[in-house]
Amino acid sequence: MAAAALLAKDGFNVTVLEKNNQPGGRAIVWNQKGFVFDMGPSWYLMPDVFEKFFAEFGKKPEDYYKLIRLNPAYRVFFDKDEIVDISPDLEQNLQLFERYQSGGREQFKKYLTAAQYQYQITQSK
Repeated sequence: MAAAALLAKDGFNVTVLEKNNQPGGRAIVWNQKGFVFDMGPSWYLMPDVFEKFFAEFGKKPEDYYKLIRLNPAYRVFFDKDEIVDISPDLEQNLQLFERYQSGGREQFKKYLTAAQYQYQITQSK
């Protein structure tokens, strides 16, 4: 969708084809028997990329949606008796990873460092 919008902005004639009954890929809503399920991404990653995209059209993300920080940020259900909450607080998550695996705290920190590096190199010009 983003590629189509940018191409159209540059003057190309663009046709978007979608196999589902609504556009959006993973970012769709599914209604079933009175329940509503957000089928979209679980995390709002790289907000600066969204800001840059919207700015191409003189807009801001908040012109279209409001972000609300959740706590827990993510919840995993392993079974009815084991629920794991991912917090927006880094220290709580480091403790959580250590509880599940000895050394998990340091492994998670290494992962975050590597992810930060990869993100930074993808954003450099």
